[in-house]
Amino acid sequence: MTESENPVFVTGDRSERALKQQERAIDAINAIAAGADPSLEALRLANDFSDRQTARLTAWLRRSKSQP
Repeated sequence: MTESENPVFVTGDRSERALKQQERAIDAINAIAAGADPSLEALRLANDFSDRQTARLTAWLRRSKSQP
């Protein structure tokens, strides 16, 4: 893995975002190891990811509409 592919080496907000995603994934793995439903945990991770991406896209669209 190169430095550009490793979230630890990315500066700014992206690094924090990557660490939060990693924490969510680790929490899901721990929940599965403790007996949680793997498909439910995967669905939660996927929904969380798509919600964040939709929010980013919406914010970008709003910014692009407000600029002349």
